[in-house]
Amino acid sequence: MKLANVAWGWTPIPEDMPEGDSLIKIASEIRALGFEGVDYLGTPEALDQFFTKETANALGEHSRAIGLEPNVFVFQEAGWNDPDSARNADCLAHFEKAAETAVNVGCKIVSTLVPLPFGAKAWHFNPAAPAIKQSYRMPAGYCYKKDWETLMESYRKCLAIAKKHGLRMSVECFPGSIISTPHAMLKLLEDVNDPDFGIQLDTNHLVAQHIDPEWSIYVLGGEHIFNVHCKDCDAVSRSNIPAGCGITDYTAVIEALKKVGYKGNLSVELEFTDNPRRYNKQALDHLKLCLAGEY
Repeated sequence: MKLANVAWGWTPIPEDMPEGDSLIKIASEIRALGFEGVDYLGTPEALDQFFTKETANALGEHSRAIGLEPNVFVFQEAGWNDPDSARNADCLAHFEKAAETAVNVGCKIVSTLVPLPFGAKAWHFNPAAPAIKQSYRMPAGYCYKKDWETLMESYRKCLAIAKKHGLRMSVECFPGSIISTPHAMLKLLEDVNDPDFGIQLDTNHLVAQHIDPEWSIYVLGGEHIFNVHCKDCDAVSRSNIPAGCGITDYTAVIEALKKVGYKGNLSVELEFTDNPRRYNKQALDHLKLCLAGEY
């Protein structure tokens, strides 16, 4: 398993999502810490305004030249269960751009997000403990079956786009999303039913729901897990902190991944930290010890 890093974790706030020359600099910073792989991300706005074929090629060439292998390109979009045909068409058009960008950067996987139940509204939110103090109210007349069918139709269309570009596709599930538990992920995998469709597993998103990531890995199996994001949780807020600084047993996670035959990366993910160099290095060092069986 290679140790990778996510490029979007090098900015303090989401509004400063890196692009342009800053991504080139971030790639160099990531490699200098000792990471061998990298995941990149594009919003619809970034795909429209920044990620041309030339800029994507330049980013990929720079990454490979310094020994940093691009792996996943994440398309940050969660409108896949929106029944509005115009909205759905826009999501698919941008997914096509994301797939093209993934190829130009040199990524092997294009990934996207699992949405909330359509129309759900957050009604209680405590910023001190976001993962366990947020809940949702369903809209009047909500129909799970219709919501699921809309989502499956969108994902099948996305997968066809990914395969057309020679890519595999993964999705990432979140607490509160329509798919958030390992057995819901299995239902998703069964419904899409394609070996080129899999899960981008995030240990934080499982632990935040009091779900054991080690057990989840055995439930899903190695062939269905395409990438693993490693960010930790504490026992209070369940917010994202560096691997090794919380309650996640990464030695057990890594052993489970080995036993199920997982072939992908371990991607250190820290979201919008004010000291990315320090905390990414801290997580990297911890995962190295776990991989070596020394922790």
